[in-house]
Amino acid sequence: MKKLEKEGWFCIRSAGSHSPIDIIAIKPLQETEGYNPSRILLRFIQSKKSGYLTPQERKEKEELEQKLGIKIQVM
Repeated sequence: MKKLEKEGWFCIRSAGSHSPIDIIAIKPLQETEGYNPSRILLRFIQSKKSGYLTPQERKEKEELEQKLGIKIQVM
């Protein structure tokens, strides 16, 4: 989270939630015409020190990605 925040992301942490998403990072989209509050970037992150997901975690992640039409990064 500290790295993302240094890059200008606002982060929401859901530690202990046992869900495939541990961090939601939000950042305004930089546009040439200036700031537009309706245009943002979102990142959905599952935090893993080893980067390894168990088969069950992988299944839950993939199911949520399909259900919401998103990509969850593992970091």
